Amino acid sequence: MELRHLRHFVAVAETQHFGRAAARLGMAQPPLSQSIMRLEESLGIKLLERTPRGVSLTAAGAALMAEAKPLLAQADLAERRVRQAADELASLSIAFVPMCAMRIMPLAMHALHKQWPGVDVRLLERGSALTAASVKNGSIDLGVVVTSVAQVAELESVVIERLGMVAAVPANWPLAQQTRVSLTDLAAYPLIMFPQQISQPVFAALEAARRDADVSPKVTQQARHPYTMLNLVANELGVGLMLDSARHLPVQGVTFVDIEDLSPTFSTEVSLIWTDRPHKPYHRAMLDIIRDLSDTAQP
Repeated sequence: MELRHLRHFVAVAETQHFGRAAARLGMAQPPLSQSIMRLEESLGIKLLERTPRGVSLTAAGAALMAEAKPLLAQADLAERRVRQAADELASLSIAFVPMCAMRIMPLAMHALHKQWPGVDVRLLERGSALTAASVKNGSIDLGVVVTSVAQVAELESVVIERLGMVAAVPANWPLAQQTRVSLTDLAAYPLIMFPQQISQPVFAALEAARRDADVSPKVTQQARHPYTMLNLVANELGVGLMLDSARHLPVQGVTFVDIEDLSPTFSTEVSLIWTDRPHKPYHRAMLDIIRDLSDTAQP
């Protein structure tokens, strides 16, 4: 006996009509009749009595009906458990650089969970170079990197955002009342910087502004983590210079102010990276979701 034949038999037995059973099963009536005939032939027993008004069970048919329904229920339960186990094993790993894709990633995760509720998404905070290497060797499925510092030539990639710089200022300082500030404005205040920014052109631009304003350079603190910088700013120890994605990290006592004369060349380009090897369907779904959410992705 095959399960599909048993399913067909139960449908006919419950509806007592081939036409109604076929409609319930979503199939044509002739194949259904052939399926019941094959079941009877395999058992060598007549299971149904055909009448002008429909069908009725023989004694053997009634006995099979009593056994078939629990068998089918058990088969359905087994299938659900197998699919559930497969869903529990489904995972997607995404490495990202801190302060990048802060708007896109939460939205993308919510959208993916609607399409693939059983997929476990693992986020890992890593630098761009390590993320690119991990995607290449297959230990990470997708990566979000700063394009300029990651080796992406051998990978598939798409730009998903471009981040500018913003001044994080203590909310109680007069500077916080301005909608925009210039580099010369910032030159008069103590600065809190990320160590890796010291060698970047934006630091040189600030130093030039300080010279123009005849103010001595004054970097009072260095912070390695955005929250550390924001905490120092909130405690009025200086003005922080950071990516404008920091606006998604609201901290009491901190106001974000645009820098009006900072060149667009100081913006940070962020890319989504992956390999061209075969991917699971939910991998491809996440790629599509992130690209759809991106402000800068190219068609």
